[in-house]
Amino acid sequence: MDKQDLLIAYKQGDRLMNESNLSGLNLSGELLKEVNFSQSNFSTGVFDRADFSYCQFHDSTFERASLFGSNLSYAKLDRCNLSHTNLTKANLQGARINHSNLNYAQLSGAILYWASFYRAQLQKVNLCGANLRGINFRGADLTGANLSWANLSQAKLSGAILDDTNLDGVRLRGAYLNALDLSHRNLDGLDLQNIIFNGGQCHHTYLAGANLTNAQLRLTQFIETVFDQATLCQADFREGNLQRASLKRVEAIATNFTKSILIEANFEGANLQNANFSGANLRDANFRNADLRGANFTDANLSNAQFDPMQLRDCTLAQTIPSEDSAAA
Repeated sequence: MDKQDLLIAYKQGDRLMNESNLSGLNLSGELLKEVNFSQSNFSTGVFDRADFSYCQFHDSTFERASLFGSNLSYAKLDRCNLSHTNLTKANLQGARINHSNLNYAQLSGAILYWASFYRAQLQKVNLCGANLRGINFRGADLTGANLSWANLSQAKLSGAILDDTNLDGVRLRGAYLNALDLSHRNLDGLDLQNIIFNGGQCHHTYLAGANLTNAQLRLTQFIETVFDQATLCQADFREGNLQRASLKRVEAIATNFTKSILIEANFEGANLQNANFSGANLRDANFRNADLRGANFTDANLSNAQFDPMQLRDCTLAQTIPSEDSAAA
């Protein structure tokens, strides 16, 4: 189908154009919304600033096509080949791009909030500074992608592959991160309020100064992770592993550490008012200069834990295994 035939058919009300061969065509600036283009070929074509909103493109190929500034809002692009495609400044708000190949696609400045990339291939994609609020990246392969300074608030990232992904300065408030592996990363100072990161891996990670207020972190592994001066107020670390973690001078008011492994954890100078350590293993933990007013150590193992004199007088200590310091006090 050539350009003239396509535009005439559209003007006459034809919206069923599946299996079309539009390879190499220039349709820049054209209005082609709400068309079914499933199983069509758009490869190497130029579609800059075209309006494809609400179109269906299932199983189509756009390899090396240019869609600069195009409107693809709420389009359905499942199982498409978009590798090496130029989507710079394209509007993909609410678009569905599940199981598609976007390796090496250009997405700088694209509008992507509430789009779905479930199990999509996004290797080496550049999304630096993009607004990705509410985006669905569940199970997506983001190996080597650049997400630095992107807004991923409320994004769904559970099961995503983040090998060598750049997360510098990323905003993840309220994001779904269940079962991710974020080990050996520098995440200092990030906004991680209200994240849902249960059952994850976060060993040897640097989270100094990060804000984890109200974060859900149950069963997550934080072995030898650095939280120094982070805000952990009302975070839920239940049944997690924070062995040898550094939590110096953290703000952890009303934080829940129930049944967590905190062996050799360092809470020096921390604000732990009303924190819940019931059933936790705190063997050899350091609480020097920490504020423990109202903290609950019921059934906790405090053997060899370090406390200042009289530090535990305002704490709940029922059935604990005492430390030498607490016994002396």
